[in-house]
Amino acid sequence: MMNNHNQPLRTAASDQAGLWHSQLGDAIKHSDEARMWQLINTHDDQEEAHEALATLVSRMAYRVGERVRFNEMFLLPVIQPAGNTLIGNDGLWKQASFAISEALDTWLGKRTFKTVFNGVRPFDWVSTWRTGIIRSHLMRTVPGAHPEKISAMVEDIVLPRNAPQLGFICMVLTSEHGWPQLPATNTMRDERLKKVVGFALDEGNTTSPRPIVLTPDRVQFALPDAVGVWLLQLHETIGILGWSAIPIASTPDVVKITLRLHSDEVPWTQFVLRKHQTGLQGLDDTMRLLASLSPFMDTPNDMPASERKLRATDLT
Repeated sequence: MMNNHNQPLRTAASDQAGLWHSQLGDAIKHSDEARMWQLINTHDDQEEAHEALATLVSRMAYRVGERVRFNEMFLLPVIQPAGNTLIGNDGLWKQASFAISEALDTWLGKRTFKTVFNGVRPFDWVSTWRTGIIRSHLMRTVPGAHPEKISAMVEDIVLPRNAPQLGFICMVLTSEHGWPQLPATNTMRDERLKKVVGFALDEGNTTSPRPIVLTPDRVQFALPDAVGVWLLQLHETIGILGWSAIPIASTPDVVKITLRLHSDEVPWTQFVLRKHQTGLQGLDDTMRLLASLSPFMDTPNDMPASERKLRATDLT
């Protein structure tokens, strides 16, 4: 006869895990970041906890009549080469958006509906998103919802003029058949999407290469993958001489990365990563890449306030 003495223990553990996920989902829904991080800190497996956080923040289910719809935020990364001005270029976006939309429809297939935000938004704009801002973006695609406009102070990532820059085409995918699924990897189809988007965003500048385009992915995968490609390009074109990473005291979410560059024009720059956007794995992948490119600076560095460029930005 099979021994089932361990069954009550497994059931209790499963119930406890389900309660934790429910409580985390409720804290995210109400933008209660204090409660959210309290729950994260109580979890025995921090990597699993941050994975759950990154997944839940970017997803939202809602009802329309008797049907449930499922929303999720996705990012399509674009690395702008030196000499191009595609990031934040509204005029170029108006010319390119129809071709990009059609290419995305072909790539995604017919079972997923997309809502694409206007423009290619800079990395520093996306890295400003707190959990509540992502939820607000998701709400904008819910029929009848009227979320308030959101603005915030954004610290520009200051770079030399000949440095590549990272941007994102941001979109919400909606499905009536469970959480939106991306198509299976298909090299020819993926390359076609990259080429169409890259060609549409190319300004025809013969002195600079075409933009580097990655395929869309969930936020927690797209963002660290894109940061990795951008850092490799930055190291190749400018040179990264050293780096440091420091947590921000005011929130457990943010880690600030400072880079020492091989540039007299801009010797230092910095950017932030948010754990709810990358998970611990994405954060660790970025650190490992930086460690492979240049030495860690033992003394934590932060750029002087006089060298930072802050601006009020509409994030809607």
